[in-house]
Amino acid sequence: MPSHLPERRVVPTSAMLAALAVPSRLAILSLLLSVGPRTATECAEVVGATASNCSWHLRELARLGLVERSDDDTGDARKRPWRATITGIDLDAGGGPADELTRAAVRSAWFADTDARFDDYLRHESDLPEPWREAAVISDYAVLLTADELADLGARIDAIVRPYVRATRADAPAGSAVASISVRGVVDPRFVDPGSVDAGSSGRRARNADAMGPRARDTNTDPQTGPPRTPDLPSPDGAT
Repeated sequence: MPSHLPERRVVPTSAMLAALAVPSRLAILSLLLSVGPRTATECAEVVGATASNCSWHLRELARLGLVERSDDDTGDARKRPWRATITGIDLDAGGGPADELTRAAVRSAWFADTDARFDDYLRHESDLPEPWREAAVISDYAVLLTADELADLGARIDAIVRPYVRATRADAPAGSAVASISVRGVVDPRFVDPGSVDAGSSGRRARNADAMGPRARDTNTDPQTGPPRTPDLPSPDGAT
């Protein structure tokens, strides 16, 4: 089992949810979670914004306690990297009833970019080393279960994946790369009688964003140095 560093998952406040609903801002935070400290200029190359715009977003994220300047003091503030202060966000908690639309927007944007990352993988699949192509997990299942069983399945998948999360893994071996694992288990509304299931019986749902998110696009990425090339997908603006 991989060893790991302490988790610093945050329960978002209303202000955090509103901030993360800004597309570039969510993309920048996700990049820092995915590949580690980056300067505003390096963030700009990945998220498709200007360096000055990224600097503004980073300052806003810092105001909310989500990022901070790293300890690498280059003497030039423009070249001093920023790093995430958290390891993930619990998107199923925090805020209040008035924040539900904002929460849904953040969640939708996060997974829209996850889909874009998968499209990026498919475009570059033939260029990747054979071991990474053979290791790829591409599956889709139609399952038959109860609400409690779905909640339990999600919890078990989370328990398997969590030790490998980049932001908390302390013993990644040589040859490791940042990979994207996206889990979505939802009932198909077309086949559910709203009155047939006790909606409160399944307990808390696993809806967490942990260290993988928008714009961490290269599956052949060194976890320390980050992407060796600038992704060629459009800016996440408008999709976060």
